[in-house]
Amino acid sequence: MKKSPKISEAEWEVMKVLWLESPKTANQVVDNLKDKTSWNPRTIRTLIGRLVRKKALGFTQDQKDKRKYLYYPLVSEGETARSLCEYL
Repeated sequence: MKKSPKISEAEWEVMKVLWLESPKTANQVVDNLKDKTSWNPRTIRTLIGRLVRKKALGFTQDQKDKRKYLYYPLVSEGETARSLCEYL
């Protein structure tokens, strides 16, 4: 069984947005988090990039606008929570 990646509390917030509804663009994730956090949009984009590198998020090009990418979770919330519990 493939192990879920270890994610930080901040990365968890990004994942929660995408677990609720995906795929989303980075701008949509930023919009979802701007009222819940005081994070700079650049910070949120950095977290998205980290999650892609950790293989927690995947992405595809938007068919309507090729300059945008749509992000979606590659791991379930349950898998990630179990992995976190094992880590603690």
